[in-house]
Amino acid sequence: MKIKAIKPRNPHAVAAKQRNAGAHGAYRAERKERRSEKQALRSWVIGHREGKDHA
Repeated sequence: MKIKAIKPRNPHAVAAKQRNAGAHGAYRAERKERRSEKQALRSWVIGHREGKDHA
């Protein structure tokens, strides 16, 4: 009976986990503000278009 060797751990993964690595700037107030402004503008434009008759 043979026992398989355990796969060695990735040293880069350990370092990344210890320093809380992740997406760059995934949660920032400026980004949320720009996104909400863009959504508001888009909804205003769409609402404005629907209100007019194009003859």
